[in-house]
Amino acid sequence: MNKPSLHLVVMAGGSGTRFWPKSTSQRPKQLLSFGKDTSETLLVHTLKRFDGLVPPGVEHRTIVTTRQLKHAVGEQAPDVAVLAEPAGRNTAPCVYWAARAIFEKDPRAVMLVMPSDHYIADLASFKRSVMQAAEWASSHDDLVTLGVKPSRPETGYGYLRLGAPVAGSAGPATHGDCRKVEAFVEKPKFDKAREFVESGNYLWNGGMFLWRAEVILKAFAEFMPEMDQVWNRSDGKVEVAYPQMTATSIDYGVMEKAKNVVTFTLDCGWDDLGSWTSLESLSEVLEARHECGVLTGGQVISVDSTGNIVDAPGKLIALLGVENLIVVQHGNAILVARKDRAQDIKLIVEQVKKKRPELA
Repeated sequence: MNKPSLHLVVMAGGSGTRFWPKSTSQRPKQLLSFGKDTSETLLVHTLKRFDGLVPPGVEHRTIVTTRQLKHAVGEQAPDVAVLAEPAGRNTAPCVYWAARAIFEKDPRAVMLVMPSDHYIADLASFKRSVMQAAEWASSHDDLVTLGVKPSRPETGYGYLRLGAPVAGSAGPATHGDCRKVEAFVEKPKFDKAREFVESGNYLWNGGMFLWRAEVILKAFAEFMPEMDQVWNRSDGKVEVAYPQMTATSIDYGVMEKAKNVVTFTLDCGWDDLGSWTSLESLSEVLEARHECGVLTGGQVISVDSTGNIVDAPGKLIALLGVENLIVVQHGNAILVARKDRAQDIKLIVEQVKKKRPELA
C-alpha cells in the first residue's frame, strides 16, 4: 500500500471561558501552557505530536482559528498555513473550509482533523493508531474517528457506541480494531457513564477525525447541502460565504447522520483539557500533585485543605480548612469557585465582559 498523503488540520478557535482568568478571548487555552514546563503551549505540543507523520510546512499543515487570534497563532506556528474565520460558526464550517482548501491541492489527500487542547501520554501508541486509521481512510470511503478507550466514568465527554468489527478489504478478516460506530451518545450522567465503561462497548468521543477531502465534501453535499450552495453563490469568497454557513458542530451536522462512520481505538493515555477540573486526571503528567490537591502555578501553604486546584504563578496562596475549591490568579483577576461549578465559569465571564471587558 502506498503511504497516504497526510494533511494536518488543527482546530484552534475558542472563546477563552473555561480556564478564565488564565485564559481570555485574546489568549484561549490552546495558547497557554500548564504544569512545570511552561516553554511550550498546547498548540505547539499538538503540532509537534505529528512530526514524523505529517510533513512540515504550509502545504501539509493548517490551523483554523479566528481572525482575532490569527496573529497570536501565527507567532506560535510560523510554518503552518492559517485559515482565519471571519466569524465563529462552530466546527462544521471550520472543517468544510479546510476540506475545500485541501481538495484543491489533492482530492485524495487524507485530512487529520485534530483539536489543539489534548494531552497524549504515550505518543508512540498514538502515532501507530493514527497511521493505521490514515491508511484505512486512504483506501476506503469511510469517515474515520479516533475513539478513546475510557479510563474512568466521565460525564464531561460524549461517547461512541461500537458496532461490529469491519472486514478488511482483502477478505473476511477484520482490519485491526476498526469498528463500525453505531451511535454518537451525548454526555451522560455518572451512573450511565459507569455502565458505558463497564460494558466495554463504548469509547470516548475525542473529536479526532480522518478522511479523504473528497469523502468529507461528499458527506457535506449529502447532509448539509446548504454549505455548497452558499460557497458556490459566493464564488468561494470566504468573507461572503462564511457568515451564511450553518453554525453547528461536525458531529451534529454530518457524523451523527452518516452511515459510513468507523473508529479506531486510542489507548495512549489521552486526556482533554476541558475545564479546570480536568487538571486532576493530568496531575501526574503535569507533575502537579500537591498535598492541597493540584498545584499548577505558585506556592501553597496548606492546613487541613484537600481536593483543591490552585494556579497562581509567582504568588503565595494560603489555604486553611477548605476543600474542593478552584483558586486561580492571573493579572488583575482572581477566581475562587467550587469544583462542582467548573462548567459554570462561563457565567462569571459573561459578567466580567460587562463590568471589566479588558479582563475577559
